[in-house]
Amino acid sequence: MDRYIASALLICCLIGDAQGAPLEWEWLDEIGPPPQSSLAVNLGLDDADGWSRQLDLSLAGPLFSRFDFSYGKSHVESDQAQLETDYYSLGFTTDPLAEVAISAGFEEWGDEDALTIETLWLGFTFNLGDLSVTLVPQQRDIRLQVSDWYRRRADHVDLESRDIGLMLSYFTADGWVFSGSYFNYDYSENVSRLDEDDRVIYIFPLDTLDLASGLDDYRYSIGIGKLIGEISVDLDWSRSRSAVDGNYATVTSLLFDIPLNDQFSLNIMGGVQDVDYAEDKILFSNLGLTLFW
Repeated sequence: MDRYIASALLICCLIGDAQGAPLEWEWLDEIGPPPQSSLAVNLGLDDADGWSRQLDLSLAGPLFSRFDFSYGKSHVESDQAQLETDYYSLGFTTDPLAEVAISAGFEEWGDEDALTIETLWLGFTFNLGDLSVTLVPQQRDIRLQVSDWYRRRADHVDLESRDIGLMLSYFTADGWVFSGSYFNYDYSENVSRLDEDDRVIYIFPLDTLDLASGLDDYRYSIGIGKLIGEISVDLDWSRSRSAVDGNYATVTSLLFDIPLNDQFSLNIMGGVQDVDYAEDKILFSNLGLTLFW
């Protein structure tokens, strides 16, 4: 009974306050969005006979925190090799809409018979009204497999990379989102020797050298997005420089996120990749379906 009396008194106080002065609603800003979990399946293809598939699970946690899990597999073909890589990741973040959000995660990528990269990262996000700033320090452990005959001297070759990334997002009053990022990678060894020293072809398999060419020196990107009706449209452009051979790779993509109903959304993405060492550009596409609950 005391609970109902207290509730009635609170309502009376609010009504009385509303009669004397406009009711203030600032306390509503402190209430975050309802927790929502999701499961996404994505399938990708390109015109170089490559393919990819990925499963992403995001679970809502207490105090608006989130737990994220991903698994993916991709296949790439070139004139010299056919490569399949696996991708695993798990992460955690505090309330992403709070003034300060902290995240952490671990991921592994690569082929155990060629090259693997284990990454441990932290994220510090500062939401400053219409501007969001994220600082991402990370540690990567990179393992390169060697040729069979060389295993008498060493089973593999290890190196480290201590990296730093900065991401910015700006939100305008009329619904536009502008974003940019920059990552710099600092290796414990001079990885350019994998391209400049001819002896490496006797130490490392071709698959290892092909994957190692993707070790970036730095990478930066810019993007622009807009919510048109209920459809989210994003245009992204990124460019990276290989720390091994100095070649540049440029990727441009266009993404449409289309809500189907309250539980499902369709993701359609297409783009083009251009690398210095290949004459032809690679066209790629991705189709995804996301379930929310």
